[in-house]
Amino acid sequence: MLQGIDLEALQGLLSEAVGRRLRVAGATALGKSTRAAPFKIDVEADSWTASYLLRHGEACSRNEVAALDAMRLHSIPTPRVVFWDEAGSALGTTLLVAEWIDGEPLLPAMTAGEPWALDLYLDTACALQAITAGDLAPGSAGLLEGGGPIRGVIDAAYDRMPGAVPLREAAYRRLLATQPAVPDTAFGNGDLWPENMLVSDRRLAGVIDWQHAGWSDPIFEFLLPFFLVPALRGRGIEEEYCLREGYDPDLLDWYRGVEYFDSLAWVLKTGEPYGEHTADSLTGDLERWMAG
Repeated sequence: MLQGIDLEALQGLLSEAVGRRLRVAGATALGKSTRAAPFKIDVEADSWTASYLLRHGEACSRNEVAALDAMRLHSIPTPRVVFWDEAGSALGTTLLVAEWIDGEPLLPAMTAGEPWALDLYLDTACALQAITAGDLAPGSAGLLEGGGPIRGVIDAAYDRMPGAVPLREAAYRRLLATQPAVPDTAFGNGDLWPENMLVSDRRLAGVIDWQHAGWSDPIFEFLLPFFLVPALRGRGIEEEYCLREGYDPDLLDWYRGVEYFDSLAWVLKTGEPYGEHTADSLTGDLERWMAG
């Protein structure tokens, strides 16, 4: 059920962490079925039942633990860390156990164009990006390592992209030469993906997946779903976000150039498509952006 995990030892540490003797009733791998896959752990004790998220080994992220700890006093619902063992002293592997949040991903309702879902996404994204260091648990803001300014994204893509790529130098120079005045970095969970926003009865149940949380360029982080999900484009959502936040919607064109450049570097490095985007399609997109 859980490769490399001593089930009795796991039951013991969970019992101690939650303050009642329990047993593990089931474990479901989430995402890819590998040794690094996180699990949903179902537990029971008498008539009481509960579920937890378990990450172990390389699936664990110290930054996620820091982010969840930072958010523990905030009104935006996030999982609570139940057990964290970075050294692996309890079960012989780095271990993170957090609360399980029940809910449905927001993405299907967004792609269906349901107005409440689009409003909830905008409201949640803007609320997250409005968080300041003073809104987080005392002493936690400086522990977050995710994110960074947009110039770092561009430089990292340039370094990652093979030198033989014809567009590498020209696109890099064009992005730097045309960079507008961009907003200051803002707080974010590092992955404003609608599947990371869980809903119940059209209300936000929780925001999950905080591995890359930190202070990053707010527009670049916001645009990810619209780059990857064709059904979300052309509805004016990106423009509405800019108007809500006081950004000029004309900035969006430059940020799309960054997306093409960054994604092309990633696709060339991994040899895998990025959603619907391939090396050929991204090259064409970047060429058209440069000619525009």
